[in-house]
Amino acid sequence: MLHAGVRLGDRYRLEDRLGAGGMGEVWRAVDELLGRRVAVKAMLPSVADDPDFARRFLAEAKSMARVNHPAVAAIHDFGTAGGIAYLVMELVAGESLAQRLARAGRLGAAETMRLIALAADGLQAVHDQGIVHRDIKPANLLIRPDGSVVITDFGIARHEDASRLTASGAILGTPSYLSPEQVMGQAATPRSDIYALGLTAYECLAGERPFAGDNPYAVALQRLQSAPRTIGVTLPVPVVTVVERALALDPAARWPTAAALAGAARATEGAGSSPALRPADSGRRAGLPAVPPPNGPAGRPGGAARPRRAVVAASLAVLLVAAGAAWLLTQSRRDNGTGYRSDPAVAATGPAAPAKPVIPAGFSACDKSFCPSEPMCWGGLTAISGEARPPERIPCAEDHYWETFAAIAYPGDAAEARADELMDNAEVATACSAGLMAARSRDRTSTSTWRRTAWPIQLKGSTVTLLHCLAGATGGETSTAAFR
Repeated sequence: MLHAGVRLGDRYRLEDRLGAGGMGEVWRAVDELLGRRVAVKAMLPSVADDPDFARRFLAEAKSMARVNHPAVAAIHDFGTAGGIAYLVMELVAGESLAQRLARAGRLGAAETMRLIALAADGLQAVHDQGIVHRDIKPANLLIRPDGSVVITDFGIARHEDASRLTASGAILGTPSYLSPEQVMGQAATPRSDIYALGLTAYECLAGERPFAGDNPYAVALQRLQSAPRTIGVTLPVPVVTVVERALALDPAARWPTAAALAGAARATEGAGSSPALRPADSGRRAGLPAVPPPNGPAGRPGGAARPRRAVVAASLAVLLVAAGAAWLLTQSRRDNGTGYRSDPAVAATGPAAPAKPVIPAGFSACDKSFCPSEPMCWGGLTAISGEARPPERIPCAEDHYWETFAAIAYPGDAAEARADELMDNAEVATACSAGLMAARSRDRTSTSTWRRTAWPIQLKGSTVTLLHCLAGATGGETSTAAFR
């Protein structure tokens, strides 16, 4: 059992325990040979016999030894004594960012960007050595008295040439700071660290984590299924842009490198005089993040919601005009007996007849809505600041979260609704009713407890966005088509 006064390797005398975790303890110690204070991380005896943990502990030493940068804690020694493996590191005076946030609540935009830039500098040095940290979070960022930042705890870092140290399917990292790709079990990349640093920036600005849940796994899955919490503070637009790009769900849409993130964060200096996002701009709190589309300008959360919705409204107006023109062109064609028209549009002459809706490709007439001509299944749903992101279409024979059982044209009074509030619209709720879900089900008993929601989706090759009535198994994923 470790305690004050114990000597490791006949050299390092333990003084005070600084912290403890699942793998080991961290102690302030004295290097009696060189007469300096150091930090000693000792692996607990309870896990010392586990070869997986032993390899990971040695991997931490090797990973840290590869990096020489003032923003990365320096490693001094590695050894074993009395069955205890230990790592000797630079003792960083100061406090962790987590401790600072616990004391201060939240940080201002300028200070947040300064700290993020310094941390990103260190991350770039880490990435330059082919290492992914995989556990960037406030607790692993130490702040020296002079304000500089040091990245610590490379316990689950992975070199690009290293083999996995975990069993198949295991996910390493703190759930609150995992990137979407890590949550889905994909390999972490340098852009996963950038995402985690974006979450850290969010926490600094908001004073709270963007996701919360009943257990760590629920917290991790939330980033695939819902929008982060909103921030009720005024934020300069450049600051929002830095964070929202770091938090893009698609890794390709994030900052390409940690150095690019650092540069963008530093470029916000003096942003206090630039236009800001205020809660009052949209009648509710400004939120982060609004993920930029992969090949378009970055979206703006909260305060920028009104201008963006104005664009949406204008687009809808254009679609309505186009639809009106299409109806006029098709007025002389006979319908298919259902009251809907599926014929291609042709020019018409003579008296105008009442226009009838065109059946969208991939659907058939279904009472007052449209029903899929073939099963349509989807991955998780993501809404950023209340705005829906397109879900990934998945073959119904593979694991999926949602399936379309009907669809309707976008109701005009739902244009301003948040994606997670669409079912509050009476027309949408009626169209996506439990009764219709049951009528479309292949097995009503098995789907009777399924969740229902509505989501705007534009099918590939289509120019029309419909509101899809979606159903999902209460237990999570399923791998069969449940609806006709």
